[in-house]
Amino acid sequence: KFTISQIFKMGMLEEIEGKDEERSIMPPSARFIMGGTGIPYGEMLRGYTENRVGPSSTRGGDVMLKYSLEFRLSLSENPTIYALSFFDMGNVWSGFDVLDPFDLKRSAGVGVRVFIPMLGMLGYDIGYGFDATDYDINMNGNSEPHGWEYHLIFGMPF
Repeated sequence: KFTISQIFKMGMLEEIEGKDEERSIMPPSARFIMGGTGIPYGEMLRGYTENRVGPSSTRGGDVMLKYSLEFRLSLSENPTIYALSFFDMGNVWSGFDVLDPFDLKRSAGVGVRVFIPMLGMLGYDIGYGFDATDYDINMNGNSEPHGWEYHLIFGMPF
């Protein structure tokens, strides 16, 4: 059994003006972060380090785009085991004024999923990040492709 799954996500946050030109306070946990498995509250982008895609500040961003495509091949139905290959791309920006839909961080890789009773779906993915992140460039001075990352997955990403 062969399955193709895809998902497209986009989001934008905007502070709301109140009385006397006060602006609402946006908690850091409401902002978008991306990379790796997305744990605890970010967006998954396999092939990159956890929560390191987007603005180099730790507060996250206000605009997010993400596209994922998976090809899944069932190896066993009882217990549920399948292999997959994936292609992910996405990014986070600090605001709508700096949004560049052509500046998406791309990755591809393979993985496996196993359903374990009492635990749920567990997986292991190996992904290659084709682009350097802002964090790689600003903190490490490295503009080379991000390279290989390994991810332990809990549950179904989509």
